[in-house]
Amino acid sequence: MPNIAFLSPRYPNTRTKGRDELERLARVLASGFGVGYLPVAPGTWGSLEAVLLAWLIHCFIPLSTTLVLSALLVVLIYPAVVLCSCFARQSNRSDPQQIVLDEILGQFLCLLWAPISAASLVAGFLLFRLFDIVKPFPAGRAEKLPLGWGIIGDDLIAGLYAGICLRILWVLF
Repeated sequence: MPNIAFLSPRYPNTRTKGRDELERLARVLASGFGVGYLPVAPGTWGSLEAVLLAWLIHCFIPLSTTLVLSALLVVLIYPAVVLCSCFARQSNRSDPQQIVLDEILGQFLCLLWAPISAASLVAGFLLFRLFDIVKPFPAGRAEKLPLGWGIIGDDLIAGLYAGICLRILWVLF
């Protein structure tokens, strides 16, 4: 006879334990390892975290910075949607301000458009923050997508707009 003791209310529910661990992981990763819990302007701090990460990648792998940032974007977008959805569900809010993983990915997308330098990092940061706040079309609509897709989508569009502007500035100057 199979062991069904785990179905009894006297035994801890292993599904709950796994769900708690997933929710904890979602909070840690979606908040950018806690940066999203900073009291003032967590989105700005998340963008700064992304700029710092891009700079560190550039310091250690200068010839492959674009490749690494591109790979991170490709590999992280879907898990970011899942993690942000989980975080949003557990906090009962559509886009909790503690989530900064969207800013990190949007900032990475922006920084792909010009070589990494002090000037491009500062300009990319400022442009991304501008487009993330203003939310030009279709970023405002993307924000209304369900759960993680809306959380991530508007920032990727802001990153794309900021990246195009960054590229134009880089070519002009």
